[in-house]
Amino acid sequence: MPNIFKRIVNKKSKYNFIDDIEEHDFIKLLKYDKRTDKIAESAMKDLIIPFPNFEETNFSKKHNWNAENEKYGKSYQLYIHSLRFVSSLLLQYEKKDDIKYLKKAEEFIESWIKFMNSKPKNEMIWYDHPVANRVQNIIHFLYLAKGKLNINEEKYYKVLRQHGEFLMDDSHYNFNNHALMMDRSLMILGNILRDYDLFSTGYRRSIETFWYSFSSRGSHLENSPDYHRMVLLMYIEIEKYLKKHDQSFGETINHYMELAMQFLPIISRPDKRMPALGDSGNSALGRVKKYKKFSDDELGLTIIQREQPKTFYASFISGYSSITHKHRDDLSLTLYYAGDDILVDSGKFNYGKDIRRRYMMSPQAHSTLFFPNDDYKLDKENRFTRKVKTSKYFESNSYTLVKGENNSFEHSSLSRTLIALEKYPVVILLDEVQSSNNETVYQNFNLSPKSQIDYYERDSAVIKTKSGKTVTFTQLGTIVEKFDIEPSQTEPVQSIITSGYGKAVETKQLRFEAAIDHNEKYAFKTIINMDDSLNVQIKEVTDNGILVSVNSEEIFINI
Repeated sequence: MPNIFKRIVNKKSKYNFIDDIEEHDFIKLLKYDKRTDKIAESAMKDLIIPFPNFEETNFSKKHNWNAENEKYGKSYQLYIHSLRFVSSLLLQYEKKDDIKYLKKAEEFIESWIKFMNSKPKNEMIWYDHPVANRVQNIIHFLYLAKGKLNINEEKYYKVLRQHGEFLMDDSHYNFNNHALMMDRSLMILGNILRDYDLFSTGYRRSIETFWYSFSSRGSHLENSPDYHRMVLLMYIEIEKYLKKHDQSFGETINHYMELAMQFLPIISRPDKRMPALGDSGNSALGRVKKYKKFSDDELGLTIIQREQPKTFYASFISGYSSITHKHRDDLSLTLYYAGDDILVDSGKFNYGKDIRRRYMMSPQAHSTLFFPNDDYKLDKENRFTRKVKTSKYFESNSYTLVKGENNSFEHSSLSRTLIALEKYPVVILLDEVQSSNNETVYQNFNLSPKSQIDYYERDSAVIKTKSGKTVTFTQLGTIVEKFDIEPSQTEPVQSIITSGYGKAVETKQLRFEAAIDHNEKYAFKTIINMDDSLNVQIKEVTDNGILVSVNSEEIFINI
């Protein structure tokens, strides 16, 4: 039996457990920050803010545990039943040492228990994320309440046992960030309730989830930088908790966590914000930015960047090992140059059934290739089949090349080779399409909302960035049949990106169209030139390479 259980002593009743809870025996769900005061003070007025910046719901007449908000989808109920706002009340009590905050927390917890015992039809009462986080909040409350409030220990023991039984059930367990929340709470419960089976199940599963969730390069595989940060912080926090009880995840996992800490400074944007890839926002990194190229085929993400002479940043997505938080964004890119966004990602919008959420996850919301009448499905088996993959990555002194393939369509396949020149702000795209059907394919570019379209024709377009720089999109060859500007609209949803949780802003898209020609290898050969002083030409394209000329300097690129 591990050292974490040295504290176990024989007692007359199993229900006498609260007096033994010490601060090092649990992990607080939240830390006090600038948002805590507002959420706590609102809760004192029975105005519940489930998550920072969410709209409030009024609990003054009746504690409405079924409260919903269309703007936030399922997330609204999820955070209500996590009792996240109760955590803010507990932190406010610790800060101000005023018993009214603790009593208010008790009122909400007792109300929730009564609601739960009424067996209502509500899917978020017994769902992995809220169950796991609710455990932490209830135990935090019991620790603060001992000796101050008259607590029915038997009732709370049974409530926690009920939570433990749910968390132990493997049928509720999926290898994702919610799973780690469950394991964290099981370890805490095992310690608090003196139950080795609870603790050991959480400990064992959290190790299994680690190896499932991180790539060999230390990248979290849920397709979103925000979740890399969240999950890594959870593992670091749990490791600190274990060490307080003479336990550890071990040397190997700790080394991988050190490797994982290098991920965000590398893949973050030059403005030190998270790239809005997958279900990520554009939150601040708060750490030093590292200009280093990165490619992880397990994650399906490549970052090409440099700081000098002017900042250049490109992301490219192709492949995945998990469908969690994954968009149909394969073969998509983003571009940033000299302080300006040029091509941007869609962001997540929210987690509900809103049609804007569905749009944000679609290929049409990304700078990628797509068919108007065919789409591909995300498949968790792609971890093994690699039907969608990053198939090539190469760096030289003259250029960086990355190639992605999407072979998950029933009758078609797509591939994109992205080439970024080292000395010049120039990106070249070579897009291949194969199909057994007569198909039209679109090449889509999702522009920054701060850009303006200056000029366009069938095979080229010129945009002006926020700071007035010129960016030219030029199509080579004769296969391009049509060019469109796709303005923002709501019926159907088109050309919007996320500006915040449940918020969207209008943008425009450039969209080139081609019919598949089996006599042509490439449906699109595209030059994106971010400096109008450069004369860029592709002089020759063969099966082995392309010859590029920039202001008369010739560069041969092996493809």
